[in-house]
Amino acid sequence: MTIDSDPRAELLGIASSLRAYLELQQDAGSTGIPRGAMRHAAPAPTPSPSPTPSPSPTLSPSPPPPPPPPPTIAVAPAPPPRSLAVLQEQVASCKKCELHKTRNKTVFARGNPQASLCFVGEAPGADEDEQGLPFVGRAGQLLDRMIVAMGLSPDKDVYVCNIIKCRPPGNRRPTPDETSTCIPYLHDQLANVAPKAIVALGNTAVAALLDTKLGITKLRGEWKLYRGKTLVMPTYHPSYLLRPTATQQQSKREAWEDLQKVMKQLGITPPARKA
Repeated sequence: MTIDSDPRAELLGIASSLRAYLELQQDAGSTGIPRGAMRHAAPAPTPSPSPTPSPSPTLSPSPPPPPPPPPTIAVAPAPPPRSLAVLQEQVASCKKCELHKTRNKTVFARGNPQASLCFVGEAPGADEDEQGLPFVGRAGQLLDRMIVAMGLSPDKDVYVCNIIKCRPPGNRRPTPDETSTCIPYLHDQLANVAPKAIVALGNTAVAALLDTKLGITKLRGEWKLYRGKTLVMPTYHPSYLLRPTATQQQSKREAWEDLQKVMKQLGITPPARKA
């Protein structure tokens, strides 16, 4: 195209050429004007399927560890009781409480250490302090008659002892300190004798053997346990039965009823009464 050519003729030529091109594309089934970049673009890659992850194996929960065993506590065995011979020797020289200053003799026991029945009283009196044997005064004589009435021998069939081994001055009741100091001797005595039953005579014996503050009138006639295993029958002390009171005869009957329960428990047959 030159400078002096007609612009309208030039536009008319361009339009004719464009129309002819479009008609050719239409006849070929194409629409629009194709882009070269689109004709030469590489096909998009087909994404490969992601691999399906294999399921993780199901693990059973581990059982909890067993609890640790409790610590073993070593318990020292209880020492064996002192023999009766050793006990009697230790009692004879005992100075653990103030009673040793006023005693004449210590009072250990009398009767048979192999007996199945044991009588335990309170403390020695004047006669016992003089002779060195328990229950040898008036109360002891009554106790012997009660034992004979049961069909037993005071020397062969029973064992007789006291809570306290020395006489308290004036026959007073032993103090708690005197009782707690002296009673280990009795515990070892009873461990050696191992009676099937114990007759506790009076308040002091009952309180010491059963660790109770209940009086004899509330406890008598009912079986109790010494140290959880040995039968104990609480009853009146013979010295109480000797006192001239309004209830003396009734108390004697009750004491005999208590002894009858002991006889039944031990299978003792009372002697036939004389006609």
